[in-house]
Amino acid sequence: MKYAEIKEVAEEDDPSVTLETRDLVAKVIDNTGLVLPPNPESQDWAARYGLHKPLPFSRRVGNHGIRTFYHKQERRNVVAPLACWLNFQNVSLQGIENDAVDDRVWAGTPRGWPLRIEARAGGARLVLDPLPQTQFSYVLDVAPAEPDALDFTIELTFHRLPERGRPIFRGAWSCYMNSLDDVRLFYPKGTVQRWEWGAVGEKADFIPGETVGYSHQQAVYFAEQQALPLGYMQVGPYAVALMFDNSAVRLFVVNAGGHLFFNPLHNPAFDFEWVIEDYPVEEPVRLAGRIVYAKFQDANEVLERYSAWNRSMAIKDWIVARVRRA
Repeated sequence: MKYAEIKEVAEEDDPSVTLETRDLVAKVIDNTGLVLPPNPESQDWAARYGLHKPLPFSRRVGNHGIRTFYHKQERRNVVAPLACWLNFQNVSLQGIENDAVDDRVWAGTPRGWPLRIEARAGGARLVLDPLPQTQFSYVLDVAPAEPDALDFTIELTFHRLPERGRPIFRGAWSCYMNSLDDVRLFYPKGTVQRWEWGAVGEKADFIPGETVGYSHQQAVYFAEQQALPLGYMQVGPYAVALMFDNSAVRLFVVNAGGHLFFNPLHNPAFDFEWVIEDYPVEEPVRLAGRIVYAKFQDANEVLERYSAWNRSMAIKDWIVARVRRA
């Protein structure tokens, strides 16, 4: 089947919304595919689409979220080609069958559901309206924050309960990284009271970039004993940090190839999973997060950024609670 709302448009009609901070540029897209015009005069499959654009698309249909993310000094997109960050990758509702997925879409249930994009006062919003079976709405807001950071909020509203069993939602979001040598995810390991920096993910046992004899070797690594909902990955002299306001978030890494079976480079997916047990009906459930992309000093600076953001979120929650009580 196909959803009419999931479109494929020419690259020049890109519907992305551009966000900008002092240091960063991000482009947010819905699950529209961006297609390149072919050259009908060429008999060669690759050259038919242009020598420098050998694929018939520059953005695979179904991928959504942040499709471009770069630091103005580095000017290199750290999002994997054809993929996105904050891509709503997988979803299951215990006791409820998932809705049909668009058959043009590869890998991941929500990719094949119709999302729409809206520009929102300096930010971008992706919306999934309730479908017949799952009957939940999904909203992703992304907006500029600090000079080197973006804030995002995930909001889910459930409109039905399973006929039997506990209502449990399980979702996963992917951040597909672009060609890295160090595919490790660093995170606080232990307990809130006593932890140390740990790491998951490792280099694959092939030579990055060597196409002869290459075979796709994919592995998934979950952060064990995750003390804080925080992790970072190094990108040369820079680092990308993901932080959340909910300790129920669990980080994990898909290390090899980023699902691009034809690409013998390291394109790890820097992912997270969120499980909501006994979710309410008709009451929004929210998860807030921040992405920091900056020159890497040391792990302590990453922790300081998280602590400052966490304090600001606590103050904001306190103010909201007081306003509601008033």
